[in-house]
Amino acid sequence: MSAAKKDQFEKIDRNIHNVCWLVFFTSNTMASLDMRGCTCVLFYIVITLYTQSTAESRILRGFQDAKMKNRVFLSPPIHVSSKRSKIQCVDACSMVQACISLLYNSVNKSCFLYDQDFTEDDNWDSEENWDYFYIIRVPDWSIIKAECNKQDRFQYIQSLDICFKLFHQKEKYHEALDDCKNSNGGNLMKIDRKLKQKEVENYLDSVSGSLSSYEQIRIAGYHSKYNTWVFDDNEAMTYFNWNTGGDQPDGQTGIALSVGAGYKWHDVSDDRDLKFICEIRA
Repeated sequence: MSAAKKDQFEKIDRNIHNVCWLVFFTSNTMASLDMRGCTCVLFYIVITLYTQSTAESRILRGFQDAKMKNRVFLSPPIHVSSKRSKIQCVDACSMVQACISLLYNSVNKSCFLYDQDFTEDDNWDSEENWDYFYIIRVPDWSIIKAECNKQDRFQYIQSLDICFKLFHQKEKYHEALDDCKNSNGGNLMKIDRKLKQKEVENYLDSVSGSLSSYEQIRIAGYHSKYNTWVFDDNEAMTYFNWNTGGDQPDGQTGIALSVGAGYKWHDVSDDRDLKFICEIRA
């Protein structure tokens, strides 16, 4: 983002409750629209909603995936409505905490909200005029990237606003937690959606020369005393990628990615010495 654009954003009245931007990355021109009392700035590809209150600032971005154009997925949406524009459809998603992706039809104005990600291997029907967006929510525009740039060899993935690193030393669960926290307050990698799993897989493939097929790599999550899977901050887990063909999970308390099983999840003992992935979260 240029300094001039950043200055324009920073001059927005801090007392405004809702501000939204539709960003076209390939354009240097900006145009303003009004929607629901918001200021909207247009660029290309990413719809970004910026909400501000006295409590916090929060960014919600809708990334349009061109590879998924004109696809209608067979999984049922969690909410269906009619919206005049893509911006309003993303705005509707911002009001539903479970919403992480959406479809919008530019002709009949249908807006489908989903609580799951979709990739090219999901079942779909071909139908014209549909655009697919996946959604990410972050507390501030550049906190993660700024912190990521301070760390040694952490990887920043802009499309999901995540920052992470594979640690090659092998440690037990609590030792790995401590090492992550020593990395600027990091945590074990929280994989809470399909797209994040895919990004981690792509990264591990890129360093596969340093990994053997029998290795397992620890990530966040454990089996609680209430017989539920939760992350290290006690948030309930809703996305899973167990290696069900390998009879997983099978009674252990932690979670690791199995290299030989295509990074499917295996449950593991807290006392096992494993490589691990740390993440810096906003």
